[in-house]
Amino acid sequence: MPSAKRTTTACGFHNFRVPRSNLLKPPQGDGLTIAYHGLNLGRLSLCAGAGGSMRIMLANLLPWADFRRTYGQPIKTRELVKRRLARLAALIAGSDALVAWGSYLIDQGYRGEMECIIAKIFGSEAMKEAAVELFMKTHGGRSFLKGHILGDNIYDFLAPCIYEGEGEILGLAFFKSLIKEHGKQYFEPIGKALQTHGIKDFNPLNLSQTWKLRKEMWSYGKWKLGQKLPRGNRQEVPNLDPRLAAHVQFAQDQFRRHPQEISATMVKHQLKLADRQCRMAELSSRIQDTVTILVTALWAHRQGNEASIASADILCQDLRRKLTGERPSDRYFKDVGRLADLILSGGFETIAGVPLAEIMMKY
Repeated sequence: MPSAKRTTTACGFHNFRVPRSNLLKPPQGDGLTIAYHGLNLGRLSLCAGAGGSMRIMLANLLPWADFRRTYGQPIKTRELVKRRLARLAALIAGSDALVAWGSYLIDQGYRGEMECIIAKIFGSEAMKEAAVELFMKTHGGRSFLKGHILGDNIYDFLAPCIYEGEGEILGLAFFKSLIKEHGKQYFEPIGKALQTHGIKDFNPLNLSQTWKLRKEMWSYGKWKLGQKLPRGNRQEVPNLDPRLAAHVQFAQDQFRRHPQEISATMVKHQLKLADRQCRMAELSSRIQDTVTILVTALWAHRQGNEASIASADILCQDLRRKLTGERPSDRYFKDVGRLADLILSGGFETIAGVPLAEIMMKY
């Protein structure tokens, strides 16, 4: 029989009366506040679900990697397969870290909107990569046999990229929320002053124009100068593993650069920035990656076991190269191999007890 189609359909209500006693009254805000809170929880749940699905993938890669042989050796001995195992473990670590972070903030009473956006985007993209680039390519053609984990669930592995908001669109929303206060505090007063003085094309080299905007320009100038001055408030985490310490320091350094980069972009594009979606998406992605590095490194420190630390280290190295454009080093490949060996030896306890599917079409 043909498989049932998966469809999304609308549900409409007409003249549907609801008792006044059923009205939801949040402590702050209104119905839209409730709706957004539900979205935040849904986005966090999506990331948690991705972590669970990737555990199933990783656990079911191991028997296949042991069974499948090429040139007389099981593929679990091959570097490319080991890299896939390590990368999958790293994606699981990132998802777990973001879920733990976002859940804690929401439990403490924070709205968590931006944190949940980061978790949703990371979790959905991680699961897509895990399913297609790691799980499917390792299992090969068997992936699409009826009854195979990938073939039977591919929709569920890919759909989260658009559930709870499509990833890149959410990234734009994240960026706009991030710059909102900066714009209101520094650029909005400058815009109003330009309008008041009838200046259409502002030229900072025009002393007359600059003098008219001296108050607003001085305020922004002080902020900009403050960003360039050295700061002595670097946060230190005691007893941090050297691998994780390097990532925490990298993230802190990036956080000191991001404000200037964002502000310079706002100055360059001004009101036209809203139409520069590609630039906003690129900056948003860089900031999200920096946050993920910091959160994952600190999460691994709290876990305190080698599997978590090694997995977080691989993810952080991957994200750092994405930000810097560097190529992977030989040391990185050795780290990947060590993590894969740890997984193959049963040291990745987070997948213990995951049900294993039967290997299909054994030869």
